[in-house]
Amino acid sequence: MISVIIVGYNSQKYLDDCLSSLFSSTYTQFKVIFIDNNSSDDSVNFVKRKFPKVEIIESKDNLGFTGGNNLGMERAYSNGSDFVFLLNPDTIIDKDCLATLIKKADKNTILQPLILLHEKGKNTDLINTTGNYLNFLGISYCNNYRKPSASAHEEEIPTASGAAVLIPTNILKKTGMFDESFFMYHEDVDLCWRARILGFNIKLVPNAYVWHKYSFGRNNKKMFFIERNRLLFIFKNFETKTILLISPLLLVNEILMFFYSLVSGWPIQKISASIDFLRIMIKKRNRLVLTRKATDRELKKYLSGDIEFSEIKIKLLKIYSWFCAKYWKMIRSFI
Repeated sequence: MISVIIVGYNSQKYLDDCLSSLFSSTYTQFKVIFIDNNSSDDSVNFVKRKFPKVEIIESKDNLGFTGGNNLGMERAYSNGSDFVFLLNPDTIIDKDCLATLIKKADKNTILQPLILLHEKGKNTDLINTTGNYLNFLGISYCNNYRKPSASAHEEEIPTASGAAVLIPTNILKKTGMFDESFFMYHEDVDLCWRARILGFNIKLVPNAYVWHKYSFGRNNKKMFFIERNRLLFIFKNFETKTILLISPLLLVNEILMFFYSLVSGWPIQKISASIDFLRIMIKKRNRLVLTRKATDRELKKYLSGDIEFSEIKIKLLKIYSWFCAKYWKMIRSFI
């Protein structure tokens, strides 16, 4: 049994396509749980009217991606589901996606379907993500973005994207659910890395398709969460030795990001992100020390040095990416 969890916040315009595609699935052993984060666009009544089979949880507050999904996962525990399938509302799922994932599923592996781009009202053959690319400074973004789907192959990936991912409840009961202090962004990286620390696998299933109505955008609020959560991820999950080794470049990166925030118009958000990170760092640090099964030395193969995402258009990024890659090559043998 799969519990499909969809968290919505003013997402009514996407829900018809998403839920219609889901209920066209050839795999039928699933329940749909829709969590509404206090929307003002009548999403709840729309789902009740058009998709009466969907179980609805109405939150009185906007709990973010983390809190909303945690409500759904708690319900999945209570209804005895073997898996949860987290799905963004702005997606369209292939009719054979769930069936394909279940054929590959086991209790020790998180599975990432191939997420393709839906653009101009059409499903494309271009990759949105094969999972999250992860730099040693905690920078994470869509991997293999806009490459043809034929280039994807079944493999272990660093972390999975929360836009569409199949997770055994067995794993969630050991890792815990999303860290709600993240609210949104990087929470999927954090959860997947905890799974890796505990010895679980994360794989791409390239013939299970989901199309995502993705648009890359940056605003002040988003940059606050990305910057704060990137630092939280590092200090929560990396061993002390690793943090010490990356700290020189981490400091350089913080200085550069501050100057970039000045130029881009979000310095207050950057400063606020750093302060909020410091506020909660101590209580998050070393949470998994006693349960760690995989060391940073074993996991460093999933970290990369360069930073090359086509949507990030920053002058001199190629030079900085080259420098980061050289630094990572220099220190990684000491981890």
